[in-house]
Amino acid sequence: MERVYALAALRQAPLPPGVTPDGPVARRGYARALRPEFRIAPWHVRPTLQAVAGDRGVRDGWRGCGAAGPGGRHGAGALIRCALLLLICLAAPAWAQERILRHDVDVRVLADGRLDITERIELRAEGRAFRHGIVRDLPVRYRGLGDEAVVADIQILDVLRDGRTEPWRTERIGRVLRLHSGDAGHLQVPSEPVYTLRYRTMRQVQPGVVSLEAIGSDQAVPVEQGTVTVTLPRAVPVGDLQAAGLTGASGRDFHVALSAAGSARWTLTQALAPHTGLRVRLTFPQDVVAASGSRDHVRWWLQDHAGLLLALAGLLALAVYCVLRWRHVRQPQAFGAVPEQREPPPGFSPAGLRFMRRMRHDPRGFAADLLAAAVDDHLRIRRLPTATRTGWRLERTREGAQTLPTMEQRAQLTALLPGSDDTVDLRSREHARIARACRAHELALRKRFVPAFFRAHAGSILGALLIAIATAVPALWLSWHAPVLPATALVVALMLPMLIAFAVLVRAPTAEGRRLLEQTEGLRRHLLGAAKSGRRQHDDVLPLDATRYARLLPYAVALDVEDAWTRAFAASVGPQPAVAAVAGFDWYRGLEVTDLSRFSRSMGDSLAARIAATSRPKKKAPAPQPPRG
Repeated sequence: MERVYALAALRQAPLPPGVTPDGPVARRGYARALRPEFRIAPWHVRPTLQAVAGDRGVRDGWRGCGAAGPGGRHGAGALIRCALLLLICLAAPAWAQERILRHDVDVRVLADGRLDITERIELRAEGRAFRHGIVRDLPVRYRGLGDEAVVADIQILDVLRDGRTEPWRTERIGRVLRLHSGDAGHLQVPSEPVYTLRYRTMRQVQPGVVSLEAIGSDQAVPVEQGTVTVTLPRAVPVGDLQAAGLTGASGRDFHVALSAAGSARWTLTQALAPHTGLRVRLTFPQDVVAASGSRDHVRWWLQDHAGLLLALAGLLALAVYCVLRWRHVRQPQAFGAVPEQREPPPGFSPAGLRFMRRMRHDPRGFAADLLAAAVDDHLRIRRLPTATRTGWRLERTREGAQTLPTMEQRAQLTALLPGSDDTVDLRSREHARIARACRAHELALRKRFVPAFFRAHAGSILGALLIAIATAVPALWLSWHAPVLPATALVVALMLPMLIAFAVLVRAPTAEGRRLLEQTEGLRRHLLGAAKSGRRQHDDVLPLDATRYARLLPYAVALDVEDAWTRAFAASVGPQPAVAAVAGFDWYRGLEVTDLSRFSRSMGDSLAARIAATSRPKKKAPAPQPPRG
């Protein structure tokens, strides 16, 4: 008898009448159910002990069945009771299993190619798979006869439960339209509701062929019985009809009946396993259903490619807008006959002229202002030879940063070397200090030059951004489940570099900024022309000596012509006197100057590269992994 209770515990069967869960027989049976030899799988052991039989009566029946034997006084009755109890235990799981009892699908093909589909689904609900209602996945994307991607249009007409209207909602998930029936409330369980789904679909009838997954494979429960009926708009001889289907492991768990009335009926001969559907296909003469016209094909093509077309239109509109705005706000940038400017524009630092030409801050402009502060005797640049490379050290030489001519130079020196005798090594450990000085220098430049000398035209950039967003977002939404999604995403991605290029190119100088650019270009041409003409024999007013060379060297670094300016100085005074003059500069100490070209490159490229490297924190090398033993 304990084996019977063990079987009842395994299969969630109720106990015989009168047995309490605390009875000795029930406890022994449940204990045996937990032994390894009784376990089928961990999830099968869900004991349900309900008092449905008397503990004493069952023990008496067991004794009568065993002790008295079949010929005893209670033998026949005890055998009958044991057999009934065993049948109840075996039948309980099937009785309580959630499943679809019957799934009938009626498909009516209309003369214009639309399908009116009615599904009648009778199910057994136990509160697991069916909690609020039924969930049905309706395929909306499939491959046509020519292997082209087709997106069907599905219109839900009605959802009923036991003949009464049921609330429902839909959502698009990949290739299917998911229909949820029911509301927040739970179904009454156990119950056997009957759902009726009515919907209309288009573009699922190819020329002379109806093919669809009538009983979907989306259900996680078995389908015991089911039929699919496809009815054509008019009668068709049976000889002109061809029906096929696919389902089950063998692919033929159904039989088909054709009718001269123009219909075909598929009937399941075996239950469908979970996640197994029935796909049907009916071939008929092409004149039964009206062929789609060219207008229909154009409309469907536009519907399938709406997102891609919108993205292309947005890209074109963005390009036209950017070109028109750029031509409107940007003046011609080519310089004409600009006279040479032998002196820098008064009141502007080397970094200021570079910032105006490039319209952005960079480490080379920062290095040019450091060099200008050194020439003005506010700091000293020292080169430190080390074992691996040459280091850089900046030493503050005197107080009075306010005596520097521009606000950006004052902000730079105050942030980098606040004390009168401060020093800083251009090393990675000083990255916070150097980065702080770079930010202060850049903010001072922006405050002075924007918008007085050039404008970023943020309004134009915002307009371009709005055009991109207004077209990209709906284009991606329309193409999210369409076959053209990759192409749409590519077109949308092309908008990003266009926006970046427009934001850079649309920046334009003001009238005052234009005059400053012309003066800067004149100074640059003068510094280049000094090298091309060699010794400036007629330059009697401004001789190119060591003082003038040092004073204009920071501007040459800022305008990327320091090599040409150094060659002009060497040509003016001679190579050896030029080397001796540079070696005597009080603001430069450290390595011996033997090559003027190397010296000019170090003041330009090397110093700028060192500032760029030390203004960012050094990346830590990954910790070595211990060897695997």
